[in-house]
Amino acid sequence: MNRLEGKTILLTRSAEDSARWAKRLRSIGARPIVFPCIRCEPIGGETLAKEFRQALDGASWLAVTSRRGVLRAQELLQAQLPANVSVAAVGPRTAEAAWSCWGRVDLVAGQGTGRSLAEDLADWHAGQPADALTTVVVAAAEGGRRGFEEVLEPLGAQVLRFAVYRTVPAPPEDPRTDLAGEGVDVILVASPSAVKGLLARADVPASAQVISIGPTTTAAARAAGLQVAGQASRRDLDGLLEVIT
Repeated sequence: MNRLEGKTILLTRSAEDSARWAKRLRSIGARPIVFPCIRCEPIGGETLAKEFRQALDGASWLAVTSRRGVLRAQELLQAQLPANVSVAAVGPRTAEAAWSCWGRVDLVAGQGTGRSLAEDLADWHAGQPADALTTVVVAAAEGGRRGFEEVLEPLGAQVLRFAVYRTVPAPPEDPRTDLAGEGVDVILVASPSAVKGLLARADVPASAQVISIGPTTTAAARAAGLQVAGQASRRDLDGLLEVIT
């Protein structure tokens, strides 16, 4: 018997991002509840778009860390990606979006994180001429971790980071949802913002397993008073499901 069959699993990402996860959970016999605890807001304006286009004109790589980052980058670009710019994507879904927008993806992170993508770029650079990795433009969420800068700048690359969208917690609700009454067995949290939004919207039962996507989210959950039952070793749904007991 599938160990997740019959479990009620709360998805706290945005409704759009939760839809695919919910479909997968239903396919393995779990009962997903889409309970958005974050929302994503675009960051734009003509000044940002102009700076982004200028940065790409002299760049060797565009690194994108999410599907949403790809779509926002394309909206800012308002044209074809310059032919001289290679595309590095953080994972398969991001790569799929990049391929749809620009018709090419030159590197996909093996571990599915921004830092692993930076490390893969560094490995690629090791076998190339010294001037092959000049400027890397990063299109990412506001407040993202600075793995690209930490890994690539010591190699002589210039990293130009553009915050193209922001993730904000859901606003407080009164009364908050009683998740115990919904029969929730497992709660998946994939960002510190989702933790904050979850606590703003709901009362979390002690019986529910809280499963975190990574160390930053785990730290935020514990700081907020939640007991984290498991942390994914990979930043995707499979990584989260693996640690559910």
